[in-house]
Amino acid sequence: VFRRLEAAWMAGIAATVRAGAPVIVDDVFLGAAESQQRWRAALAGLPVAWVGVHCDPAVAGRREAARADREPGMAARQATAVHRDVGYDVEVDTTGAGAADCARTVVTRLGLT
Repeated sequence: VFRRLEAAWMAGIAATVRAGAPVIVDDVFLGAAESQQRWRAALAGLPVAWVGVHCDPAVAGRREAARADREPGMAARQATAVHRDVGYDVEVDTTGAGAADCARTVVTRLGLT
């Protein structure tokens, strides 16, 4: 059931882009490269920029612990696993950089300035 719903969501995102809307999708690739492949199939023929957002597992764990709505240990477990064999156009690391700095890096590297 989840995969059917996911496929419908991805198809909806692709249709939105094909209709002319600019879209940014924030997705955690729990299946790593397999997850990215599903997105690649859904977005076939569309311009896509893949951005990898990394964080040191220990730092991710500390940030997670400061938020009451998070499952303990999930951030540290996912910090590297979600990137396994995933290809990116741009990568940023939030370990020591803030969101604004990371956004500037993405914009600059993608030539959007």
